[in-house]
Amino acid sequence: MRRSFVLIALFAAGCGSAPNVDTSKVDIDAARALVLKMNRNVEFLLVDGPEYAAIPKVTRGRSATLADKSAACGVRIRFREHDENRTVTDDWIVWVTGDHKAVDWLGNPEGDSWREYVRSLAKK
Repeated sequence: MRRSFVLIALFAAGCGSAPNVDTSKVDIDAARALVLKMNRNVEFLLVDGPEYAAIPKVTRGRSATLADKSAACGVRIRFREHDENRTVTDDWIVWVTGDHKAVDWLGNPEGDSWREYVRSLAKK
């Protein structure tokens, strides 16, 4: 009986390709994971998004050059990083693919107008 309950609980929690999986949460989790991978001692201040748009080439990193990567959405993440005796606050747009993998980031050039910026990069 317990094994049946565990299998039912796993299915209900979203294992596999259940149609009711909240994709925005998956995309946000992927964006958070990228920030955590690149920065230690992170405190998330704001996670906003995702903003869905078919973006053929994402802008990347601090230089804002175009990459040969496409994205399905951007997720805005503002965070504070504590490192030894200093604290840095940063604001990024993390690019997430259609298969829910974070592929790159861009320092947020637009502040609170970031959604319009993401949509402006989409295919016309």
